[in-house]
Amino acid sequence: MITTFNKTLLTLICLSMSVLMLVSCDKNDDDATTSDQVVLLSFGPTGAKHGDTLRFIGHNLDKVSSIKFTGNAAVVDQANFKTRTPDLILLIVPQAAEKGYVTLVTSQGDIVTKTQFNLSVLTTVASITAQARPGENVTINGTYLNWVTSVTFVRDKVVQTFVSKSYNQLVVKIPDDAETGPLVLRYLGTDSGNVQTTDTLRVTLPLSTTFAPNPVKHQTNVTITGTNLDLARKVSFTGVSTPVTTFVSQSPTQLVIKVPAATRKGKVTLEAASGVQTVSANDLDVVLPTVTNMTPNPIDPGTNVTVTGTNLDLVTSITFENRPAVTTFVSQSATQIVATTPVGMASGKITLAVLNSTVTVQSANILTITGGPPPPTVALPFYDEGVTTNWTSTGWIGGGWGGTVDYNNGTPVRVGAKSAKIAYAGGYGSPMQLGGNNINMSSYTTFKISIYGSAGTAGKKVKLVFNGAGGYEIVLGAEGQWTDYAIPLSSITAATSLSEIWIQEFSGVGFTIYVDAMGLN
Repeated sequence: MITTFNKTLLTLICLSMSVLMLVSCDKNDDDATTSDQVVLLSFGPTGAKHGDTLRFIGHNLDKVSSIKFTGNAAVVDQANFKTRTPDLILLIVPQAAEKGYVTLVTSQGDIVTKTQFNLSVLTTVASITAQARPGENVTINGTYLNWVTSVTFVRDKVVQTFVSKSYNQLVVKIPDDAETGPLVLRYLGTDSGNVQTTDTLRVTLPLSTTFAPNPVKHQTNVTITGTNLDLARKVSFTGVSTPVTTFVSQSPTQLVIKVPAATRKGKVTLEAASGVQTVSANDLDVVLPTVTNMTPNPIDPGTNVTVTGTNLDLVTSITFENRPAVTTFVSQSATQIVATTPVGMASGKITLAVLNSTVTVQSANILTITGGPPPPTVALPFYDEGVTTNWTSTGWIGGGWGGTVDYNNGTPVRVGAKSAKIAYAGGYGSPMQLGGNNINMSSYTTFKISIYGSAGTAGKKVKLVFNGAGGYEIVLGAEGQWTDYAIPLSSITAATSLSEIWIQEFSGVGFTIYVDAMGLN
């Protein structure tokens, strides 16, 4: 039984081989076999690793003198073939071999494979350059680095062109906009993938150390001293919204820039091409005038005022409250300006314009005009240098709507050094609101308030609203001056307790007023 089975099996195998030979052999195969032409039939395996044995099958392969792989110096001479017969060549895959076509060199000419040879590789990184400047080279050491097709820096900055590339070293130029961080290497092969460096490449940034002169005048040059300043692409000054991108001169250790007109005292920020910023440790100061005294004070409008201080030779104009700027002075020096005050001015701080600058300087004190009415007296003030504790001890300051309110405005003022500036946006807004109280009004008869109308307010209306209902309309009078109002409580509300105060715009348009000396009498 066993003998019969084996004989049957042997017969089937022989028949199968006969069929295969008949199918695989044709006239060309017969010609190649009988001629001296070198023919490559197949090679592989195509997913081998470096150091594996690679097999080439064909005819007259003993006439192959060398085999070239894709990759620098990836050539195997016949002396290094493991086996070379007319039908078979065996060789070890060289370390320099890369993905690509393989060339068999013969005296009859080169034979290039129809398909690409691929390998299974795993790129590794042993070390990278620790720190470098943009534009300089970073060196990556490891294995199979010749298989790397791209290096990605932080924020997806991809580099695909290399300075040099070999099996154990890759050199790549750092992009101008590169940032500090690890690198990601993309490599190809049968098992392509990414490898991220363990170490971080620190990209050098520009740093400032000193400024000269400091302080500096607007629209003049300042010299920034530091390191790697040639890497700075933008410079930002405090108070200036747009960075400076055009420099007088630039070197690794020195940067000369014209100081923008809006610059104020503060830090200077340097920005590299990457967008990464470095901030100066020290402040850059700017030369500005200061006011120490104004005499006489009070003053009659139309007479001369003497302003004393420092750097007053930089002043180009003085603006007095409620009047256009005065640009012509009786006399001017670095420490003193004599100017004629304009008729129609109101009490308030003076404002100085500065040469070559958009920055203005305001006096700390108020220049008061003579002949004005005496300040009102208020028995229970709710606003006097700010919202008083008479209200805030039990109540709150509300946000309101339809505009803005500044409770610490410096000029103009009716009493003291502060007033509340109300800028109505229109639409019957009420940005100034006080609420959350329960004040007994039975011992008071009058509500007092002083209002200063800015330009365009004459004839406009505001409404005093108590406890969120009813109210009293005020038609604003002369612009550019304070008007004191004493309003009977009975005209505002019939209530005997006060929980809320609104000062509401009642003309449906936008304008600005100032409020001071507000309370009960």
